[in-house]
Parts: sequence; C-alpha cells; structure tokens
Amino acid sequence: MIEIKNAVVIKSGNKLFDNFSWTINDGEHWVITGPNGCGKTTLLELISGAIHLPHGELIFNFIAGDTWDERYLQRKRKIHYIPANAIHTLLSEAQGLYYQQRYYSIGDERIPLVMDVLGKAREEIKSLPIPESFSIDHLLNLEVTRLSNGQLKKVLLLKALLTEIPKVLLLDYPFEGLDFDSREDLCDFIDFLASTYAVQIILVDNHHHLPKVINRRLVLNSFTVEREEAVVGSVTVALPINTASNSNDSHSRIPVVEIRELKIQYGDQIVLQNFNWAVHQGDRWALIGKNGSGKTTLFSMIFADHPMAYSQQISLFGRRRGSGESIWDIKRRIAYVGPELVSYLAPKSIGLSARDYIRSVNKKLNESNLSALVTHFAAQDFIGKPVRFLSSGELQLMAIMNCFLTEKELLLLDEPFQFLDPLQRRNLSRFLQSHLHPETTLILITHYADDLAEWTNHTKKV
Repeated sequence: MIEIKNAVVIKSGNKLFDNFSWTINDGEHWVITGPNGCGKTTLLELISGAIHLPHGELIFNFIAGDTWDERYLQRKRKIHYIPANAIHTLLSEAQGLYYQQRYYSIGDERIPLVMDVLGKAREEIKSLPIPESFSIDHLLNLEVTRLSNGQLKKVLLLKALLTEIPKVLLLDYPFEGLDFDSREDLCDFIDFLASTYAVQIILVDNHHHLPKVINRRLVLNSFTVEREEAVVGSVTVALPINTASNSNDSHSRIPVVEIRELKIQYGDQIVLQNFNWAVHQGDRWALIGKNGSGKTTLFSMIFADHPMAYSQQISLFGRRRGSGESIWDIKRRIAYVGPELVSYLAPKSIGLSARDYIRSVNKKLNESNLSALVTHFAAQDFIGKPVRFLSSGELQLMAIMNCFLTEKELLLLDEPFQFLDPLQRRNLSRFLQSHLHPETTLILITHYADDLAEWTNHTKKV
C-alpha cells in the first residue's frame, strides 16, 4: 500500500498540491489522467522521491528501516520511475548536446552506446521473457542519441528492470512514440510483470489502449482529485498500410520534395535503401513505419539537419541539396515539430519562461501572432512559467506554438499530438483545420489511424 496524506508540494515558490490525499491499495494498478499541467508527472515524481514533500506524509507499507538512509535506499530499489523525456538520464556526462546530435555524434566518445548504458546486466536481458519485437539486441552497438523515440522507451524500461525487479513501476506517458506492435508488446510485458513478479503499476496516459492489469483511474484537475473510478477495457486500432493516394493530380503541381534512390547507412547498419519519394505542393502525406525505420531521419534530411543529405539525390523546392542554397534558406520555408526539440533543449533555455524561450528563437517575433496562439491553446497559465517546470504536454504546446508563429510552405509534424490531453488535441486539430491552406504541404509522422483519416490523403511506409 502507498498512502499520501495531506501533502503539500511547492515548486519554484508556487504551491501545487495542497492538502492532497490518495491511497493506492495492494492489487491496484492505476492510470493517472487529466489536463496538461494538472500534476500527473509531479505526482509520479513525489512517489518516486524525485521531489521533496515539505508537508504531509508519504507512507509505504513495503519500506522499513530505522534510519532515513535505510528507507531512502529501499525506496530507490523498490520504486522505479521512467520519465517521459528521459534521454538526459543516459547522457549525464555529455554536456552541450543539441537536437541534431543523433546525426552528428558518430565517433563522439562522450556519447554512450546502448550496451554501455546497460552494462554487464545486458546479458540478463536474454533471461527476460520479452516478446521478439520488444527486443533491443539490434540496438546494443548504437549511440543512445541515434535511438528513435520508441527505441529509447524500450531501452529505459529494460535498464530499469535489469537493475532489480521493482515493487512499484512508475511510467510517465510510456506509450507515446511507440508503433502499434510495440504498444501491444509493452501492454503484454507490463501485464507479465504485474502477474509474475507482483509489480504494482502506476502510469500516466490520456488516450491509449491500456494493459489489462490497469484496474483504477485517477483523474486530476488543477492538482486536485476530480474523481477516482474503475477502468473499463479499451480498444486500439492498427494503422493501415495501404500506400495508395486519394489524389490523382499531384504531378500537375509544383514538386516540394523529391528523393531518389536514397540510402541511409551507419557503419554496417542500413536503415533505408532504394527509397524514392515525390511530394508535391498541397499534398497531405502520412509517413508511417515501425520504430527505428527511418521516419525522423527522413525529416532531418528535408529540414537540412542531416549531413548525409548533401551526398544523396534530394531536391527541395526544385533545387538539389548542396547546389548553393543555405540551411537557413531552407528552414525559412519549413515549419517543424519533433520530439528532439523538447528532448534537447539547451541548458540556457530551461531557465527562461516559455514566452521568453519562444522570443529567443524568433528574433523577428510578431507578438500579436504569439498572443493569438496563447489564446487559442489556452496557454495563459503556463506561458510565463520557467521551461524547466513545464509538464510534458506544456513543453509540446510550446514547441507547437513556436512552429506556427509564421506561415510556411511545408509543415513537418513528427508525432505532434503526443503528450496532449484530449482538449489540446482538439485545439491543435482546430488550428490545423483553420490554417492549412490548399497550397500548404503537410507531412505527418504518426502511429495512429485516426490521424491518417483526418489529415492525410497519401501514405508512405518506411
């Protein structure tokens, strides 16, 4: 049992939870839901010991000890917490990294390999009954910065379990960024841990299919309990892999992206080869595929972030890469949202408010455009908060608002709906519906069938 009694949580001088109480009984496995910024992640941090409890009580019936040190060590061993954006937990000694690092870090000795992160315990992976598609054997020789968002989730989870099978496993948005098969595998694996090792599961999520073991839901709103309820099963749908187009006039319009015979290779590992793709003005494309198949790498080629683009047959807006255009000539015409923008925020940025961060990366900021976006996304409550105190959903909204400050010819949206609560998902959908002009080109990376139906008329599988 875990019991929180009359807890008060204070961050940056602001009182968040006040006189908060919650009891987690043995045999209960919880999902925590609620609007972005309502305290879901903070609650996981409180249980894990990542933040201090200045007032109130936090009681664990499975932790005993005569001294604070003894109880702290037991808590660290028995409670494992995997944050939503956790790349920096694997890069504690690598300073000054930037979001393109996954493409420029080959040979950088500061960047650990997956096998280094797992250490000697990696041999024990073979003893875990994990499904084949959840295996990370093929990732062991990769730098952690080159992992896709979904691959990183797998490594972090297995790293936590190899340390010691915990009593409680805390998962912050564990399904974001995972393809359909990996989400199903993770659900099965969580069910296995709960039934075989009696691991108690507490996870944050808003809209995914859940493991069968989840039997309770806590709904938060503004750092208070809105309700507690039993969980009724949910259904998830796999992405279709039909690559047919619903439009027949693409070739009569201006080509925006042309890729011919693309080959992406790192050492002996071939990510993509013989890849051909043409995107024309006004197209609405979905780029789909399993985690690690090369979707985000393709975006990096288009957004002028990947050094291999110069050696490949890639043309943007009618010009071959490397034919004299600058990176900034390209970026001025493209808007991009992706996980790396949040994962690799510069240390100097996290002390800024969200508003000042947006100002710092937009030297010619139109303040009226920013004010309109703040109003549309109901961001008044967090736009003035320091970036380091924003929730995962608020960080995503900050990146989205930054992306949409000015109209661009091409939108590259890499999992734009991740971490967003249902209301903010609708806000983003409404914004796209009202701001996507017929001649604006959209390429969307997604793992969800609903996104395909709403936003795309072409599908490209990698």
